[in-house]
Amino acid sequence: MKLDTGFRKFQQIFSGHYPYSSMLIRVPFILLMALAVSLPFELIAPLWTIGPLSITNVELALFLTLAFAAASLLQSRGKWAWPDRYWLWLLPFGGGLLLSALLAPQLQANALKASLRLIFGILLALAALQIMRRPGDGRAVSVALLAGGLAAALIGWWEISQSELAWMSLFRTHITRVGSILRLTGAFDYANQAAIFMEATLPFLVTITWSVSAQSIPPRFKIPLLALLFSLTLFYLQAIILTLSRAGAATVIVVCLVLTILLAVRQTAANRKMAAWWLGVAMVTAVLIVANALLSAQIRLRLQGGNVDDWYRAQIIAPPTLEMVAGATVDAAVVVTNEGALAWRSQGENPISLGARLLNEEGTQAYSELRWPFPGSVNPQETVHMIAPLTAPLTPGIYELRWDVVHENVTWFGSKSGLYATSLVTVLPGAGPIDRPQPETFGMSEQAAWDYVGPVPGRATLWSLALQMIGERPLLGIGMDNFRLTYGERLGNPNYDNTVHTNNFYLEIIVAMGIIGAFPFIVWAGALLLDVLRTLRRPDQTMWSAAFAAGLLTFFIHGFFDFFLLFNATGLLFWLLTALWVNEKKNHAHRI
Repeated sequence: MKLDTGFRKFQQIFSGHYPYSSMLIRVPFILLMALAVSLPFELIAPLWTIGPLSITNVELALFLTLAFAAASLLQSRGKWAWPDRYWLWLLPFGGGLLLSALLAPQLQANALKASLRLIFGILLALAALQIMRRPGDGRAVSVALLAGGLAAALIGWWEISQSELAWMSLFRTHITRVGSILRLTGAFDYANQAAIFMEATLPFLVTITWSVSAQSIPPRFKIPLLALLFSLTLFYLQAIILTLSRAGAATVIVVCLVLTILLAVRQTAANRKMAAWWLGVAMVTAVLIVANALLSAQIRLRLQGGNVDDWYRAQIIAPPTLEMVAGATVDAAVVVTNEGALAWRSQGENPISLGARLLNEEGTQAYSELRWPFPGSVNPQETVHMIAPLTAPLTPGIYELRWDVVHENVTWFGSKSGLYATSLVTVLPGAGPIDRPQPETFGMSEQAAWDYVGPVPGRATLWSLALQMIGERPLLGIGMDNFRLTYGERLGNPNYDNTVHTNNFYLEIIVAMGIIGAFPFIVWAGALLLDVLRTLRRPDQTMWSAAFAAGLLTFFIHGFFDFFLLFNATGLLFWLLTALWVNEKKNHAHRI
């Protein structure tokens, strides 16, 4: 009997007579939930590689979701869940993305790949609106997003408090550090991505807690459940702070204050209660930030602001020339001044020492790396006089000795400041054969000499470079994602960090697409923000509306200091948030 019933359902599905809401809506909805919960866990190694294209686990879930949403649309005979009309501005935006990529002055393939990533994000938002047809679907998707964020936060917290997990290399190349401090990274590529993901999903946890507090549940169940939810909220807030994203922690407070004002001013008593709730979250966040700063000198240093590269500045005065006999040892007088923000200690984990590298005259082959511990703690602005014993190599010739300070397993100072001292070393033939063994530190085994990667420019420099590029190509820009691959040319440094964007949501869009290409997106984003602000000013709003609004405001406010749309985890989250906002607004209109 059950087999016969299953066969009839199978026939109904493919004959087009199966109820619309039962199959072709539920399958894409399950896929959408799977995509939402997996966003923080994108594998580095692709599942498939087809020519220049590589498909990751997250992209596979995305494509399956889009495909089943399209099938659902066909099954519903074109009954599309259209968003508001201002969404039509995304059509010329998509065209502008393609046009700016094809007409980019260089790196067209890279720009096209990045443009397609944004276009697929837009398609996901539209598909999610088609998929989320039942009243609770949007809230269920938000819970899936929150579950992924909480799992990533738990992993990140474990790593910074216990030890780095080797299996996390499946999802990222390395954990993010600032100095010797581990930043909570989780499965994300970079700690700032973890911060924005948790900032944008934190409102879901706040709203779930609010909803439970408002329910008529027996106290023996309600009190433990609320205790758990409050604990999770504190855990999630602390995880955001431990990413050491200054903009992230500040954005949480700003967003909560914006919601407080929108819900409290000239509103109903119910809305003012919600406003008090968001104000409480802002206050708890501020208390946690202060507590962390008081308890940790390194976190306090990070939160004080400034470029982290400024921590690693040293002035080194070394002999400009040295003349040595092969195999002989001489003492070199070196004066080192700590011009950074860190106190130097040569003991304990990740010691800081005076270091040097011996290179051939051309600087292409390295023969050794040397270390000389400092005699004691060297505080900022303090100068120390060192005597560095040097043993000449056995092979006569001309060498270059590069003096620097090194933070073990973290960085050479020259990689952060671009500054180091050099001594030209002339090694003369010895008087006779040397029968004692050559010191291991000056062994002549050759290896290719690495050079310093240029220091990461501060935001002021990046924004200035972006404005220069906009001035040169104001109409169609340089192509999406091309700023990070070209800005180093203007700095005159071939070894610049090519993972750095403009660190500004709005500048990145304009420099990539020009005024013509970016204009539709700016109009759409402005209309979306206006829609959020107007809607929240109405007296009949729900806490869930405030939560989805908070997620969107997080991106637009934090976006003044970072850019997240080209990473699958955070970019797809943004487009899902836009769909969740429209879906909640539509369902709320139906309820009233």
